[in-house]
Amino acid sequence: MEWSRILASKITSISVSSGVCIGTKLSLYRRFLLRVLGVKLLKQKDSTGIWAVTRGNLTSECSEIQLVDLSESEWLQLYSTKLPKILALPLAEPIRVMVFMAVGISGIFVNMFFALAAFQMLQVHGFIAAPVASTVGFETSVLWNFTLHEKVTFRKTALDMRLKSVIIRLVKYHAASLGSWVAQVTMSTIITLLLGKPFFWIGQLVGIVLGFIVNFILGYVYTWSMHRI
Repeated sequence: MEWSRILASKITSISVSSGVCIGTKLSLYRRFLLRVLGVKLLKQKDSTGIWAVTRGNLTSECSEIQLVDLSESEWLQLYSTKLPKILALPLAEPIRVMVFMAVGISGIFVNMFFALAAFQMLQVHGFIAAPVASTVGFETSVLWNFTLHEKVTFRKTALDMRLKSVIIRLVKYHAASLGSWVAQVTMSTIITLLLGKPFFWIGQLVGIVLGFIVNFILGYVYTWSMHRI
């Protein structure tokens, strides 16, 4: 069993007697995910998942429970036995996924603020106001999100911080966000033409929402995580 092999490698330096159960503490998230993936535990005791037992069986209570911790990379290795790595990676690091999404949500406010400010200044120029203002909002939010992802979301993933590597990631993030840009410019322009200038913000927001999921998937995997897969 893959779980047993990984756990065994973590306890080789620990001297344990017969009948000792080896396991890990499992959050509700981990327990739910293991159930969905069909990963079997030998036994579950409260919030502890038992994966192995030393020189004994599980017909009686554990004489002792030896807990071990699994790193994100080890959870990824385990989930990858059931899923392609491109899907297993975000499941293995739920906290990072939540931070990534929180940064993306903050970018919505940045986007809307700068898009509306630019539209107020440009609306006297007629048709071009909406697409240009939408692009201004998009670009400021991309730079905002990129900076926070570099400094916060992925700061503990051994990023190559040389200027060339940072620029490559910035270009990749822009490429991953192109669909979102197209959606924002298209929706803000069309809705402004149909409903009038006061409703520019609705088109911009609809465009952001339409591009959010694709931007999340491509940004998370293509920009910052492909090298880890």
